Amino acid sequence: MDDKEKKDDKPKRKLRGTLEENKEDNNPTASESLLDYWKSKVRDPRESSFSEIIRSSENRWGELFDTHNDNIFLGGSSSYSKQLDLENEINKLKNDLLKATKGLSAETSDKLSKIQELDALKEKIRAKEKINHILPRVNEVAKRLLLENDSFVKMFDDSKSCEAVVISIDIRRSTELMLKARKPEYFSKFITQLSKKLSDVIVSNFGVFDKFTGDGVLAFFPIEYSGDEAILRALVAAEQCHKVFKDHYNESRECFNIFIKDVGLGIGVDFGSVTLVNSGNELTVVGIPVVYACRMSGAKAGETLLNQGAKEEVCRKHEELVKITEAEIFIKNEGNALAYNVELPISLKRIIEPDWYIEAKKDSIKANKN
Repeated sequence: MDDKEKKDDKPKRKLRGTLEENKEDNNPTASESLLDYWKSKVRDPRESSFSEIIRSSENRWGELFDTHNDNIFLGGSSSYSKQLDLENEINKLKNDLLKATKGLSAETSDKLSKIQELDALKEKIRAKEKINHILPRVNEVAKRLLLENDSFVKMFDDSKSCEAVVISIDIRRSTELMLKARKPEYFSKFITQLSKKLSDVIVSNFGVFDKFTGDGVLAFFPIEYSGDEAILRALVAAEQCHKVFKDHYNESRECFNIFIKDVGLGIGVDFGSVTLVNSGNELTVVGIPVVYACRMSGAKAGETLLNQGAKEEVCRKHEELVKITEAEIFIKNEGNALAYNVELPISLKRIIEPDWYIEAKKDSIKANKN
């Protein structure tokens, strides 16, 4: 987000113009930040019920990814019923914990044993909740494995260090776009649908959807999960996200009083060592690549900028495949920084799937034969 947008989003901002004309329904108070208001009205795609989660298969390079046909060899919608079973099991365990906690005060003989049982029950609930909140962030095959394979779950262990590509997506001129909305509910619908489409792009490219920020998206592509082609998958996802925004914005013209032409996504990409945080009700990553991916997302609308680490990873894996040109971006408190544009070829050979995906496919084929 540029400096002008950040300045406009201060909490003390007063509402003027068209937004004041809509005070009857769900309007922000005069002391509320406009951006915070919109964030409160927009659903994070991860918060959708699992039955609402669908995947987009748009890809200008054709059938690069087999995830479009996940249900063919993974039993259709069986992962949905398994997730429902998991949610029911978590609720049952919570009820058991509540009853056990209430009964503890009446226990006179062996309180220590009861406390140990309670601790074990709490740990069981935490473990299952960690799995449950990962599910909306990954593709259909990974969901199935998370529900069935304990070793696969370890890929997302808390405090685990890993190499990953991080991409940060920012809607440029987002504050101005909000102010151009004809009604608050129109913009809410526009941004909610957009965030869902961007989420679909990320997970269909073997990425992990981290969070919707209100005016953008953060996602990551761990080598262990996304495969050796993680950097290429992230770049493909970035290009698809630009197209998704352009198409969605053009289809939503009626939502705005004026249709601004020079808006779009600024996308930043970096690569390096990150640490997974999988606790409470979140799955995210922390580390230097996250910081600089976010700073690179200050790119112009429609532009993807790579930091040094991401550029070097591209050169190691696909230097002969892509065209790299130098660019520049101003970073607040740091000055002008070198960045890179990467041009992908019009056509690509099939991108190799991650090892776990290939094994899952083999296991499914064997099971179907039997």
